[in-house]
Amino acid sequence: MNNKNGTKIAFIAAFVLLCAYYLSFSVRYWLEMRHIDSLDDQTRVTYVADNNARIQDLRERILTLGLDLQGGMHVTLELATPQLMRELAREFADDEFEAVLRTATQISNENNTDVIDEFLREFERTDPEARLSRYFRSDADNITRRSSNAEVVQFLKNQRNAAVDRAIQIVRNRIDRFGVTEPSIVRQGANRIVVELPGVDDEERVRNLLRGTARLEFRLTAEPQELLTSLERIIDFYTVNVETEEGVESQENQLLDVFIPQGRGIVFGSAASTDTAMVNMLLDREEITRLLPRDVELMWTHRAEFVAEDRTEFFSLIGVRRNVELTGEVITEARPAFDPMTNEPQVSMTMNSEGARTWARITGANIGRPVAIVLDGLVYTYPNVITRINDGRSSITGLGGVREAEDLVNILLSGALPAPLDIVEERTVGPTLGQASIDASLRAIIIGLLIVGVFMVLYYRAGGFVADIALVTSIFFILGILAAFGATLTLPGMAGIVLTIGMAVDANVLIFDRIREEQRAGKSLLASIDGGYSNAMSAIMDANVTTFLVAIILYSFGVGPIKGFAVTLMAGIVSSLFSALIITRVIIDYMTRDKSRKVNFG
Repeated sequence: MNNKNGTKIAFIAAFVLLCAYYLSFSVRYWLEMRHIDSLDDQTRVTYVADNNARIQDLRERILTLGLDLQGGMHVTLELATPQLMRELAREFADDEFEAVLRTATQISNENNTDVIDEFLREFERTDPEARLSRYFRSDADNITRRSSNAEVVQFLKNQRNAAVDRAIQIVRNRIDRFGVTEPSIVRQGANRIVVELPGVDDEERVRNLLRGTARLEFRLTAEPQELLTSLERIIDFYTVNVETEEGVESQENQLLDVFIPQGRGIVFGSAASTDTAMVNMLLDREEITRLLPRDVELMWTHRAEFVAEDRTEFFSLIGVRRNVELTGEVITEARPAFDPMTNEPQVSMTMNSEGARTWARITGANIGRPVAIVLDGLVYTYPNVITRINDGRSSITGLGGVREAEDLVNILLSGALPAPLDIVEERTVGPTLGQASIDASLRAIIIGLLIVGVFMVLYYRAGGFVADIALVTSIFFILGILAAFGATLTLPGMAGIVLTIGMAVDANVLIFDRIREEQRAGKSLLASIDGGYSNAMSAIMDANVTTFLVAIILYSFGVGPIKGFAVTLMAGIVSSLFSALIITRVIIDYMTRDKSRKVNFG
């Protein structure tokens, strides 16, 4: 008996110490945050900077709370299927394709239908005899000029399905590098992704991280003189002579009201951030685009080129060649760095051998001319080529700080999205809601504990007191297990703890009733205790094993809150079994070590 109890006590001590160890990080982090909150602003900044590594290490090892408890962001992303279709049909697309796709997209948005099905209907309405294989081909998927429309539609849907799967993986990689603990990323329907990010407080940064397609391009720039000539013609187009009431003639120009022409090198002009949409509308007119050099398009800079005294930001329009000389697929390494001259943050990139050869050819042929580095349709930098670059190394400058450099590296290393992701829904769960949920759940747990604890003591007397000890230790073990495995405690998880409170005493109820039966049969107290534990074992194991299997199924096939509930339930079953079968037996054996002592089980 003593040897057995000695082994049990060793197991109990080991389990307690292990759980205490993993929970200690949460306690230390909580105390650290309280200490930081008590500091004044200047001292706080210095303290956090000096202890940042230790604080981050603690944060990574604490018992984390889910979105429903600590707040964060809930974002629904939608894959831009029309853009994916344009990419797949790039080689054969024409004006008719664009017209049909625009109509199909409009109908799809209005009726909430599949844009691929609408594209097929609109295409067949326009020309019943035509085939979609006119635009889409794929040797790998056996889509040829002879393929039927139904086969092409299935091909498009398969491509979209693969694109969504790829997008989920890329989003997951980006968020993992971003440092969010226990994000939830699940697919919804044919082309949507639901992302939940607990504890996120920089919402704009997350939006940029999720939406960026990471399409990196190296492009040559326009001839300055050609660009200047086009600028003059466009200004003349919008110049209108008007006569005032006094009979004096003057000129008005709708474009110049919102646009500052420059014609300096490859800089076409600039506009305030609030006017860029209007400038786009004025310059996107067909008669205006015909005035630009044939192979040139205009792109805005990623960051403001200058800021006015009233803090208005002005962005520049850069003339770049339509042809893409090199893409981000050749990038093998990217890392944040600092300019050795100015100490400004930048992103240093290394290309593969094929990219390095192409880059050497491009830079060698354009010495003294600027080359634009474009990401997602925005010009990040357009440096002048000083000399031929043979090692495939280049840098992206003009960034807003170290954080932006890190995010850009994150995006580049995660890979390019197959098509843009649009944010169609966004919700921010505030800390007030999270705290209210925590308070309500804690009240439920405490009230449940008190009711069960009082009932057990009144009904089972000394045995009930032992069961209450096991109940409290069971909750301690649950939290320790969750912390050890890096699980996230969610609101359904707290509901699982409430459920575990009932399950934790269930085993003790079976054991104590069996002990009562053995005593009524005339057995001694020690024999009744042995018989109670042994006879109740099968019923206890059957109930808990079947519940554990259900929890495994919920965890395997459930998502979000269901998974959180399942994790807590599994931890609760393990903890309650250990407490009911090991801890209570050690305590009862200690209470009955004196054979003359009477222990009342009700």
